Amino acid sequence: MICMETIAKIRRLYHKDALSIRAIALKLNINRRTVKKHIEQTAIPVYQKPIKRYPMLGDFLTELNQRLTEAQTQPKIKRMTACRHYEWLKSCGYQGSYSSVSAYIRQFTDQSAPSPVAFIPQHFPIGDAYQFDWSTESIKIAGIVQKAQVAHFRLCHSRAFFVRAYPNQKMEMLMDAHNHAFTYFGGVPKRGIYDNMKTAVKSIGTGKEREFNAQFLALMNHYMIEPVACTPASGWEKGQIERQVRTLHKQVFEPMLSFGTWQEFNAFLLQQCQDRIFTALHPEDKTVTVSVRFAQEQRVLTPCKPYQGYRVEWVRVNSLSLVLFDTHRYSVPCNYVLRNVELHISATEVKVIAEGNEVAIHPRSFDKQKTTYNPWHYLSVLERKPGALRNGEPFLHWPLPQPVKTLQSHLLKQPKGDRAMVKLLSLIADYGEEIGVKAAAIALDNEMPTVEAVLNIIHRLTEPVIPAIISYDVPLRMPPQAQLSRYDSLLSLGAHYAAA
Repeated sequence: MICMETIAKIRRLYHKDALSIRAIALKLNINRRTVKKHIEQTAIPVYQKPIKRYPMLGDFLTELNQRLTEAQTQPKIKRMTACRHYEWLKSCGYQGSYSSVSAYIRQFTDQSAPSPVAFIPQHFPIGDAYQFDWSTESIKIAGIVQKAQVAHFRLCHSRAFFVRAYPNQKMEMLMDAHNHAFTYFGGVPKRGIYDNMKTAVKSIGTGKEREFNAQFLALMNHYMIEPVACTPASGWEKGQIERQVRTLHKQVFEPMLSFGTWQEFNAFLLQQCQDRIFTALHPEDKTVTVSVRFAQEQRVLTPCKPYQGYRVEWVRVNSLSLVLFDTHRYSVPCNYVLRNVELHISATEVKVIAEGNEVAIHPRSFDKQKTTYNPWHYLSVLERKPGALRNGEPFLHWPLPQPVKTLQSHLLKQPKGDRAMVKLLSLIADYGEEIGVKAAAIALDNEMPTVEAVLNIIHRLTEPVIPAIISYDVPLRMPPQAQLSRYDSLLSLGAHYAAA
């Protein structure tokens, strides 16, 4: 079979250059019958590439096809490459080339690809909607490889985007992500387009009917957003955010990033959001950048305040005055031992509530099987067991102010120094850290490193100040006039009662 280019030359040489069939056959070095056949054809033939055969793969095709079929059910990122398949075939005795293996895999993939689906272009008015989705990225934090859950937001009109990373996808992370995103955008659109994630959708009905999660609805009601859930397995309904996830995965998260803390990681992501909108051209108007459209859309977004939501958990304080949440322990004041308390959990902190009062607050920690202590929570126990100050775990790395540390070194050299140090800590707890540290510094400056000296100085620092009497010399407009007649009337009244 000759190619389409040769057929075109035959027709040009015969019809335009008026060469004979013999001359054309000699010129192109082909058979005259072939030249005659293509000249007499009235319909122009369409060249079809012949199906390539793979004789060297003959004995391995059945098992290779099975492996390729199973790979179709896996995500693309987890599928074996053609090189890996070639290595496996070589171990099985295959003697052919790598190019044949890769060509066969491409042919198999093309033949098994699903039928193309047509999509309808979408248009979103300014300030109308945003799209949201999560992605999972590998990241190294403090030298440890972790799975980061990245929240993606995208304004549908201007294409401005925001991303922020968290250790998980729980409700408090979702709330925090919305607060940061709308602060960055400078307002809130009318609608939010989501997939059917569990933190948003409780159950899926027919069509677009959804039963939303109560906490998610509270978040939406605060921002006055109409939540819209996509049809299951219909990613094209939020195609912008799906494309953003794929693009940022390749451009930002590969190769693997490394940071010391989550705060550093999120600061890097925020800088990426700010930098990219100034260089990316808007897909509907290549003459302007995304930042130009973003500035226009910000003017129509609804102003908002951050949502003060949190997740609630009921836990019991154990005998070590600790509560357990998400495999991490947090200290609680000792007077709440063996009592039930309420935890208010946000993305950044954990509050302990007892009988309606906040009794402890800790930064949120995601370190598994670790403990966060507040040494002041154990002060009441120290008053009864002062010896625990030396080896008690909550006090091993206590960051006391330098004057208090220096005074401690003096006190522990004295008899019953542990008890004296506990008394000093009690004074600081009663009068406040500012007064207590200042008094300790003054006592050291005066070479009086004792608790009694600190207490005396605290009393002097906290004694009430008597305000000075201020005299005002204000001239009187009407000077007072003495009326002696009033005294005369009193004298006559007194004489009357004495006579009676």
